Amino acid sequence: MSSKLDILLQWFNDNKVDWNKESLIVKEINGSFGVYALKDLKKDETVVKIPKECILSTKTCGIANILEEANLEGGCPLALAVLYELAQKEGSPWHGYLQSLPDTGEDLPMFWSEEEKSWFKGTELEDPVNNDLNDLKDDYHELVEPLLDEYPYIFKREGDDPYSFDKFVKASTLISSRAFEVDAYHENALVPFADLFNHRGEGEHVHFQTEFQVCEACGALEYCEHEYFDFLEGEHDDDEQGEWEDEEDEQDDATESEDEEEEMDTELPDLEELEQQNVDFWDKEEDSEKQDTCDMVLDRDVKKDEELFNTYGDLPNVALLSKYGFCYDNNKNDYVSIDENSIVDCCLAVTAELLQAKNPKVKEDELEALAIEHTRPRWEFFLENEHILCPTEGEEAEDMHDDYEDDCEDGCCSGDDHDHDHDHEKDEHEHDEDGGCCGGEEDEEKGRSRPYFINSEGLFEDKLMCLLHIMFISDAKFTKFAEDINNALEYFEELAGSQGQKTKALVEVKRNVYQACLALAEFRYMDYSEENGEWKSVEKEIEERKKVPSGSRKYYALTQRINEKRIIERAVDYYKKAVDEYSVLVVPSSAKNKKKKGPKRLRK
Repeated sequence: MSSKLDILLQWFNDNKVDWNKESLIVKEINGSFGVYALKDLKKDETVVKIPKECILSTKTCGIANILEEANLEGGCPLALAVLYELAQKEGSPWHGYLQSLPDTGEDLPMFWSEEEKSWFKGTELEDPVNNDLNDLKDDYHELVEPLLDEYPYIFKREGDDPYSFDKFVKASTLISSRAFEVDAYHENALVPFADLFNHRGEGEHVHFQTEFQVCEACGALEYCEHEYFDFLEGEHDDDEQGEWEDEEDEQDDATESEDEEEEMDTELPDLEELEQQNVDFWDKEEDSEKQDTCDMVLDRDVKKDEELFNTYGDLPNVALLSKYGFCYDNNKNDYVSIDENSIVDCCLAVTAELLQAKNPKVKEDELEALAIEHTRPRWEFFLENEHILCPTEGEEAEDMHDDYEDDCEDGCCSGDDHDHDHDHEKDEHEHDEDGGCCGGEEDEEKGRSRPYFINSEGLFEDKLMCLLHIMFISDAKFTKFAEDINNALEYFEELAGSQGQKTKALVEVKRNVYQACLALAEFRYMDYSEENGEWKSVEKEIEERKKVPSGSRKYYALTQRINEKRIIERAVDYYKKAVDEYSVLVVPSSAKNKKKKGPKRLRK
């Protein structure tokens, strides 16, 4: 074993990290640690228990009071806490743990060369890989440095500055790849031993388990003085409310209370007898407090000599690669995004074509104005009622809308029942008072607008399909939607059960919806083209990847690209077939032999 590992294992022992040394062994292989089984292990077994007293958080570090007063947001407080403890060297209570962490931080794409970053052109990582480092610079100069200057006697910066920007970046990447959400008090924290389990996208062996609901003021798992004060405040409120009760109710309550007290008197054991039995209530309380731990629990049986893997959650490759430095093939959580501005342009283009078909003599500038007039109120209606039409997980719809489920035809209206809730560092698209995003004149963008997503199966998310249906329903039906949101809910509920019932109006709407989806997918498809404008097939990308070492930067960049191109190909294929199917249904039999003019494609 390496000296770093020896020191780490001794630190575990000194800090009462409980793990069965007959069941698990920590090994160092190729410069990184891993946890392996020494014997067969059974599902649901707790293999590691880490006391919360030994985790490194903004509440346990040596500058907890400074961080609490500064009230910094994001990952800055924990990064600064780690920097402070690193600066204390052997004087830090976490030295044995911190010395085991990588010296250079994690190898994340934001540190790659400009040439290497260019491998992500067109992918979901193109923006983050260029912006993440700039975001860290902003955080450091705007949040961290002022605090360092305010407390120079605490943050001593002579010699090899332990609080330099480079070291801040290192600490930030360590936190990004290793921190766990512990509880309501500690929030995100470094949890020694828990971070030794390497990641696996599927088929993980262990999961992180902890009591999240603790006192937010002191972290106590059980009863504490803060809970007592909250109780007193609540009792005071109850007393005030009780003044309004009538005398008869008060008498009834008093009678019930007396009955309960009598029952309790007969059930409670005699305290003197308990004392004679040497029952030590204080020891019992202390023992219960010691149970407040972070646990690693087995999700399934493990065979002897197997490495035990954890999972970082249902994350797409863009998150895995940007936060942890790796990604993998066929990630079911992957997606491709379409920005809101592209969707606006697409809706206007399709609407203009539909209007031109009805009024072929209309001039182009008039056609554009009509398209905007048609699109603007529908877009605003969707934004205003999105939370009702497409409630996200954990968000209840209002009043009588609670029974509405986000599962319209093949998903909500479309064929996709996968809603994404990802964190994106992209600016929201702003809607002005005079017409929102459909106002005719181009808005000055401050970064990319709100994204909508294509899931790993190549299907657009429910929210976009809902929006597109609203865009292409008839004027009469939209008027009913605007009059009463329940009419919209009924429409989507009927749509969910409309398989086999393809009315002419519904077929026309679906054809237009699928045509818009196809145009958007083809538009996004163009982002992955080579510099000469040609499309390199997924098969050729895979052949190129075979020529580079597995686990190298180029390998991961190609994996990211391959997975996204597969999604785009699936989307184009799916919506082409859907358009063809509904075009046949909507065209009268007498006109089937006439060549139908296809809609214009969006241009880059």
